[in-house]
Amino acid sequence: MRSNISLQVVMSMGNKSFNDKMMLLIGVPIVLAWVAFACLVIYSGLQDDKVINDIDGYATLLAIIGGPALLIVTSMLELWKSEQQGEINLHPDLVMQNQQIANLRAEHDRTMAISAQQHSQQMDAEERRVKLGILGNPSEEEE
Repeated sequence: MRSNISLQVVMSMGNKSFNDKMMLLIGVPIVLAWVAFACLVIYSGLQDDKVINDIDGYATLLAIIGGPALLIVTSMLELWKSEQQGEINLHPDLVMQNQQIANLRAEHDRTMAISAQQHSQQMDAEERRVKLGILGNPSEEEE
């Protein structure tokens, strides 16, 4: 029971880790803002010659914004990748554990079926012995 709960917790999409939330709240907006600003500079450069003349200033501004953002996003991505790798490494262990539980359950079910069959055969044999008179009927012996 406990292994099923732990598997559900690990594999559940509703339970996001701190790193997943941080990537969604910080990393994605930074990257999207940087890409949007870069696209705006390119679009403005195509529309207005004034931007083309001052492209060095815009490139510098993109580098100033992109430098720290790149460091932050790179470190966040490394942290996130290591967490994801840990989950991937954990998966085979969970699969093996679930397989072992399934094998133990199957073995238990087989053992219980064999016991039930043996009991049924023993009861049938006892009933035949009573009918043949090899053993006395327990209800007649009590009287």
